Amino acid sequence: MPEQLHHELSLCHRELRAIYDLDALRDTTDSTETFLTGCAAIIRGVLQPDLLQLITLDLEDCPAQNITIERWRPQDAASLMLALTNALAGGETSTLQEGDSEIIVRSLSVKGERLGVLVLGSADHHWSADNRRLMDAMCSQIDSAMAGLRLFQQVQSRNRELETIYRLDRLIDATPDFDQGLGAALGLLSETIGAAWSFIMLYTAEEHELEFRAASHADVADPCTEVSQVLRDLARQTVDQGKLVRREQIDQTIGAYIGVPLILKNQIIGVFGGANPPGTRGFSIHEVKMLNAIASQMDTALFEDRQQRHIRETFARYVSPDVVDLMLRTPGNDYLNVHRQQLSMLFSDMRGFTTVSEQLPADVVARMLNEHLSAMTTIIRNAGGTVDKFVGDEIVAFFGAPLPYEQHPLLAVQTGLLMQARHNELMTEWQKQGLPAVAIGIGIASGEVVVGNIGSSQMMNYTAIGSDMNLAARLCSAALPNQILVSQATYDAVREQVQAVPVAPLSLRHISQLVQAYSIEAVLSTQA
Repeated sequence: MPEQLHHELSLCHRELRAIYDLDALRDTTDSTETFLTGCAAIIRGVLQPDLLQLITLDLEDCPAQNITIERWRPQDAASLMLALTNALAGGETSTLQEGDSEIIVRSLSVKGERLGVLVLGSADHHWSADNRRLMDAMCSQIDSAMAGLRLFQQVQSRNRELETIYRLDRLIDATPDFDQGLGAALGLLSETIGAAWSFIMLYTAEEHELEFRAASHADVADPCTEVSQVLRDLARQTVDQGKLVRREQIDQTIGAYIGVPLILKNQIIGVFGGANPPGTRGFSIHEVKMLNAIASQMDTALFEDRQQRHIRETFARYVSPDVVDLMLRTPGNDYLNVHRQQLSMLFSDMRGFTTVSEQLPADVVARMLNEHLSAMTTIIRNAGGTVDKFVGDEIVAFFGAPLPYEQHPLLAVQTGLLMQARHNELMTEWQKQGLPAVAIGIGIASGEVVVGNIGSSQMMNYTAIGSDMNLAARLCSAALPNQILVSQATYDAVREQVQAVPVAPLSLRHISQLVQAYSIEAVLSTQA
């Protein structure tokens, strides 16, 4: 075998061996520190450097790491520090030479995102082309693995936040008493961030002074103790800055402090904080995130009026956020109470979609259905309507509740026309993709129905029931593709503002008499 070919095969073998070892390391660890330590050992075994450093940037979810192995130090430490700074800050890769010695400072990045720096130094020779090739191969594995580990750690951090928020919600729900809720939240805070002292301070009724409303220890709330006095000062600083404050080495009383303002409706109402005595650890970036997560949930979960919270949670599924906010600004109404009310009901479904769906892949069916339901829901909610439910590709909505609206019949007709126009746009998009066009039919009826939160202790649903609800469903079934059929009552309410034609009397299922309906062609007035 020619010597050059033998050399190339040997180099390829070393390269593949290093890549395999790095891959195996990545697959067996989810710790950045363990991974970097293993990388350093693999690089040292392959290249035998006299100086090796692996440094990662300090990101929000991933603290910086620094793995150093040195058998030799360069004389020009200032140049190395400058090269490191440029690599970390600007992603620059550089080479430093001192006589026979050579140092390569290489930036580690993936798709422009800087992750860290690898430093490789040789005391008595320059790096050969073969060794540079091995460096490139290993770095390409290391930076992609580092990116994957960072993403994994960010997901873990977010999961911990969500779990803590869930636990806080459960605690508050189980403790309807306000002060007990404060105590429960405080206990979770102490557990989560590992604080020796924790507290919640709120403004007094006159909003002139902060006072302790919950504390982990008696000496924290006792105004005569030095701990209490220092924490009061730190809490005031937190309020003054209007953001999370984290400090260390404060004085002989407090070694580390972390606090975050409690904000409700853009006003600071108090401070949520924790502290550790001197000589103990400070608070990590992970604990900062957890405190922010708990405090942000407390803002709404604990301090917002319980009835308002119930209304927000119930109606957020059915109506737009603007409607919910208007409901909360209209006190004195029991929106969840079951009562009789004049409404207009709208039913819509895609004609023949069930048959079409049997001929298409499941993911395509799901995508078409999601696009349709999402677009129609947006139109209904933006118009001020209430989305009652989905039944397959059928949408059930009504107008005039929870907020009463006198001209609900016209609003329902206008919304139906908007839905029809938007769905026609979707059909055009689907046809360009080679998918079938399935038009919608819409039925609208107006009349008195029973509306409110109806169901069982296991499941409640804000819905409407009554004969006119059933009539709207039957008119939807009778509507042709791309047609809107309205009942006599709906037509009577909007006849001066729409262009419509009567259809032949309809025989509808479960309705004993023939039904006169009208096909809507246009709205003459846009004022509802």
